[in-house]
Amino acid sequence: MPQVIINTRAGLAVGLKAKLAAEITEFVHQTIKSDYYHIAVIFYELASESSYVAGKPGSDTFINCNIRVGRSDGAVQALAQGIGDLWHRHTGQEPSEIEVTVNLLQ
Repeated sequence: MPQVIINTRAGLAVGLKAKLAAEITEFVHQTIKSDYYHIAVIFYELASESSYVAGKPGSDTFINCNIRVGRSDGAVQALAQGIGDLWHRHTGQEPSEIEVTVNLLQ
């Protein structure tokens, strides 16, 4: 069930996507104990004219994690922080340009 949906600027290398997907999958598994085969990482690439912040063209990355209810607040916070940290480490994007949300679904 866990879905990690990444909306980012177009142009991310295929190899980097694969590396990020593998590490995010492992991190989700370790953090919330989901089985690997339930974890999906989905990339959506945005053209430069398709992303705006404060009404101006932006380069922010928006990462939405959908997980089932029942995880502790600590696990939810660790998931958001850890995925943001992974993204920053691999892409070099500034933390202020990375927004991670965790949605708890029934």
